[in-house]
Amino acid sequence: MRFEDWISAKSPEEAEEFRKRFKMAINNSVRRKILKLLLEGDRSFSQLQELTGIDEKMLRYHIDILKNGECVVESAGVLSLTEEGKILADLVKERG
Repeated sequence: MRFEDWISAKSPEEAEEFRKRFKMAINNSVRRKILKLLLEGDRSFSQLQELTGIDEKMLRYHIDILKNGECVVESAGVLSLTEEGKILADLVKERG
């Protein structure tokens, strides 16, 4: 799901699904913190765990939501922001 997909959704229901995914990605302080940390650079799961102080199960939950919102991707154990994730992270950063 990219912003372009959201904007060009084939139906109002599809657009609403995209909106929900993006909203869910940023409506939690932990996920906003993860986005900000990844905006500074790619990180491993263990680095994020150390920086957030969140237990493994809960951190995985938040990362999965960010992945579902297509804000974060994981490759070879390294998490990074998608283009959409960078835009949302910038917005989150600007708002404090």
